[in-house]
Amino acid sequence: MNRLMLSTVALGIALWGLGLPGPGGPTRAAAEDEAPKDPTRGDWDGFLDPVRDAEDTLTGWQGSLEEKSKVHVMMGISQGWEWNFNDPGRNAIGDLMPNTLRSLDYYHNAGDLDLLQARINRPSEGWIPGFGVTLDVGDIAKRIKSDWNGNGVVKRGDFFEKSNFDAEEVYLQYSLGDEAGPLKGLSIKGGKFVTLLGAEVIEPWSNYNYSRSFLFGFAIPFTNTGVLATYPIFDTLSVSFGGVVGWDNVADNNNSPSFMGNVTWTATDWATLGVNGIYGPEQTNNIGNKRDVVDVVATIKPCDPITFLLNYDNGSEENAVNNGTRNANWQGFSGIINYAITPRFSTAFRGEWFEDSGGTRTGLSQNLFETTLTLKYLITQHLYSRIEYRHDESNKDNVFVAGSTKLLPGQDTLGFEFGYVFN
Repeated sequence: MNRLMLSTVALGIALWGLGLPGPGGPTRAAAEDEAPKDPTRGDWDGFLDPVRDAEDTLTGWQGSLEEKSKVHVMMGISQGWEWNFNDPGRNAIGDLMPNTLRSLDYYHNAGDLDLLQARINRPSEGWIPGFGVTLDVGDIAKRIKSDWNGNGVVKRGDFFEKSNFDAEEVYLQYSLGDEAGPLKGLSIKGGKFVTLLGAEVIEPWSNYNYSRSFLFGFAIPFTNTGVLATYPIFDTLSVSFGGVVGWDNVADNNNSPSFMGNVTWTATDWATLGVNGIYGPEQTNNIGNKRDVVDVVATIKPCDPITFLLNYDNGSEENAVNNGTRNANWQGFSGIINYAITPRFSTAFRGEWFEDSGGTRTGLSQNLFETTLTLKYLITQHLYSRIEYRHDESNKDNVFVAGSTKLLPGQDTLGFEFGYVFN
């Protein structure tokens, strides 16, 4: 069975899943009221109830801490394994060869820890500012590294940039309350924080699919450092705007800021639209050439079992191609359909197209395509497992050869993941 046929089968399975009957009966609000607190209890695996009891004890401790101190503590761990059918193997010195054009699911047949994360945050209260700290350990921490010393190169010349530890977020935040009059609800955040752009996020457990889209890996930054203000104009409309030192930078590499913003519109209780953007110089020691991205994200939930997550990106950079004589352009679209077959079992299908005109994002001027099918099962309320099949294609030859001697037109991977989230 060739790769195109495998992708077609994956699409067929996902569409078959969408055709399964969903739960009927009461309204959404009534169903939520009647649903058990833990959807994994009362099922075939009752022998795990002592584990669930221990989890409930931890949740109670967490709730008590938050009630008394307003401090919220979160822990998460993800351990995955992925097989690349192109079999990239190892290089001449024995190092594992990576999956081609994958941002965070990087290595083939490796058992390294994906991510261990600890997060602590507290909202502002009165004149006391709030804060947020997110610390990461694992292979994903290596992949999302920022330039901490401003030399324009990540993972060189600085131990912290080469390590498998990263401070994903460190920020202070202050929100104005009722006493602020027309400025009520204005929030100002300063420090290092995850970017506004994109439909997917760094944490595996917060995405419908295990692997990330090309858009996530190549069209947008992972994090930004700067100051960001958010203001709710209406209950259904909010805006954000701020200045940052650039894409994945902590220290500025050109002494000139970039600007980013967001408009989020909650059209109904089942549809939300976000438009995000970033603009500014990103080339090291060059403030003349500007980079910009417009990012559109739509979340649509027409009924309880089904969620659509749609993402379009359009970016460009001045004088970034042919030794600075031509502009670079990239754009792409990703669509995800998540279907909750039962409270414990769900399936997510993603289809994507990404165009890199000039090759500045992926290293080659090309069009990329991918289809991904992910199945997820809740073992306990906090412990889950996933299996994923993904197929990648390019309109250029030999893109996905990696370390293999096979001249293959695409890349197929099969991934497994176990994750535990205490949130």
